[in-house]
Amino acid sequence: MIELSVENINVNFGDKKILNGITESFEGGEMTAIIGKNGVGKTTFIKAIAGLTKHGGKSRLFDNGKLINDRNAIAYVPQLGALSTKLTVFEMVLLGLVNNLKWHVTNEQLQMVDDIIKKLNLTDISEQPFNTLSGGQKQLVSMAQSLISKPKVLLLDEPTSALDLRHQLIVMNLAQEYTKETGAVTIFVVHDLMLASRYGNSLLLINDGNVKAFDKAENVLKPEMLENVYGVQISVEHTKTGFLSAVPIKPL
Repeated sequence: MIELSVENINVNFGDKKILNGITESFEGGEMTAIIGKNGVGKTTFIKAIAGLTKHGGKSRLFDNGKLINDRNAIAYVPQLGALSTKLTVFEMVLLGLVNNLKWHVTNEQLQMVDDIIKKLNLTDISEQPFNTLSGGQKQLVSMAQSLISKPKVLLLDEPTSALDLRHQLIVMNLAQEYTKETGAVTIFVVHDLMLASRYGNSLLLINDGNVKAFDKAENVLKPEMLENVYGVQISVEHTKTGFLSAVPIKPL
């Protein structure tokens, strides 16, 4: 069983405190949605876990009780549009193995790239420059680049932003499938509360740098709690398909 433990994670940007000592545990095989209004520290939180931003506190990763220090164990997928390059799709995916690459790329590594490109149905565009791809294609390539190293922790920063409905579901289904198959810990930042409730086994609601709630969707998506955080009157209902729908009505 994989487990990610974060202890007293705090981040300051100059004199401004972004995160105020977050302490939580995340279980393998489950997806956690990070929700909250803009500027409360959602992206900063997962970047701190990934070691991409200076922070206090610590995060520890365990596999069957054994402490894991492998730098390949955590993969971070940035927001769409954060990267611009003329590298081809194949080369971008290969970079996912950068920590293991040497002057000579092995046949085994090339085969790993081929395998994941086929699995994600990217074969037809494997030689295209990354810059020429659509938003949905770019996000799938970024996912392939992260998954090729078979991380134990997958961190997704707004993976569905700027994507059409079809690609939103493709990307999130891919993350869900990987999480279930490997027992990895997956944490994703998302603004769409319906996507959060559909794919999140649990929701972590951050407000002003603190954890407001961390529980199952039905215990977090409460009108009074959401209204307090977002400043919007919200109707929360169960859809016919069994998902929760949080519909904003009007500002308070």
